Amino acid sequence: MDNDRLALRLLSASLKRLLPGCTVLAPVDTGTEAISICSSHRCPDLLLADVSMSDINGLVVCRTIRKENWKTSVLMMTSFSVAEYAAEAVASGAQGIIHKDNPKTIAEALLQIRERGVCSDCFLNAHDSFLRLKSAKNKDLSPREMEIVDRWSRGRSMSDIAEELSIGQTTVRTHLEHAASKLGVANNRALISAWMHLNR
Repeated sequence: MDNDRLALRLLSASLKRLLPGCTVLAPVDTGTEAISICSSHRCPDLLLADVSMSDINGLVVCRTIRKENWKTSVLMMTSFSVAEYAAEAVASGAQGIIHKDNPKTIAEALLQIRERGVCSDCFLNAHDSFLRLKSAKNKDLSPREMEIVDRWSRGRSMSDIAEELSIGQTTVRTHLEHAASKLGVANNRALISAWMHLNR
């Protein structure tokens, strides 16, 4: 998962060459797609996910997947400082985080996760991360709430969102209200600021 389509194609080709014993599935360039695939009955064994995404922050994607899925391991990657995101990656239920500049190092980390469940001792395996997040108080947005709030923050009206998602305008309003409540904000305008802060 990476929103840079060229980088995605190059990395995918490199991993196919570096990991001949593994099946590299078709890459995705949005967090929404990654959540959908990892929520399906045929979820992948492992997701390689960029932190910086244009639709939903990669760490939010990881947390959303982990709250429902204990089978797919997640390796986060970033072009920024790994140390800056390591604690958030652990909290989000990932099994490791790595710099995205070297496909060989990424492949080695993926193999470590396949063999050990994690690529660093400070992380929990997918199943234990799932249990930890499940036991925490749930204030995270659902995938549908994230989808609607993201569109709302991009200036779409409630009627536009309802039409795009083939749902009622009242349903859109209800999802926005629930999201505002979960994020502890008073109204839909403040919800935009909270969402932008969450995805900075």
